[in-house]
Amino acid sequence: MAEFFAQIEERQAEARLAFGRMLRLWRERNGWTQYTVADWGKEAGFSAISYGNLSAIEQGKAGELRRPAFFQLAEVNRRIAEQSWGRLKSQALKDKLKGATAIVDDDGTLWGPTELWSCYVGLRPVPTAFQPKPRPEAPAVALQEARALSQSWRELVSSAVDERDLDAFEAVQEIARQAPLPLRKQLRTVLTSFGDYEPEQLKELWDGEWLPERWIQSWLETLPPAAGAAEPAGSPAEPAKPMGRSTNGTRSRGKAKSSAASES
Repeated sequence: MAEFFAQIEERQAEARLAFGRMLRLWRERNGWTQYTVADWGKEAGFSAISYGNLSAIEQGKAGELRRPAFFQLAEVNRRIAEQSWGRLKSQALKDKLKGATAIVDDDGTLWGPTELWSCYVGLRPVPTAFQPKPRPEAPAVALQEARALSQSWRELVSSAVDERDLDAFEAVQEIARQAPLPLRKQLRTVLTSFGDYEPEQLKELWDGEWLPERWIQSWLETLPPAAGAAEPAGSPAEPAKPMGRSTNGTRSRGKAKSSAASES
């Protein structure tokens, strides 16, 4: 009996991951951030799913979703299909919604709350248009290139931490949560400067783009704008500070702890 329930839970987890990948692909094809739907609902006056809930669903971590979430997603889908944008004041939001496509079945049927729920619990497959394609072969990467990529990802995170005065340890933890569990430890090791990715490891981290960069970008989308975002274009940019250890052996300002690299 225990094995039977374990199999059910495994199938449910797989269905939730597939559903989350579908939502993420749908959002990215529309050129949206995780804030776009929530911003649209707030400005147009309808109940929209929060960016935090959307992020959890996309990562397959939302657990047992309540009924309102499916109706909120279905409302967005309906509005896209009918081009019912509502009264919008923000030109940037209007531009993001222009050309958006809805989630439809293979026969063109618009998905509503029933179809969305059925897919989430594994009773309905993801439409063919949103199913994952075979992973492309990773580009050949030499050792120096692997180290350079690792450093570039550290600098990307470090810049965001410095610009927003974030806690670097918490930032690394948040980014690691974007990755599948088996890949989190090495990601934390790299971002805290306790190691670099090896060329062989990077072969498994290519999906048409480098997955560590995708995970970092997903984290960046959840952050508020940087304090200096509105500064004139000619303002000099402050150099990115390295995460983890500094060149003199002391800790950088970012508070990244060694425990981040050792946690699984």
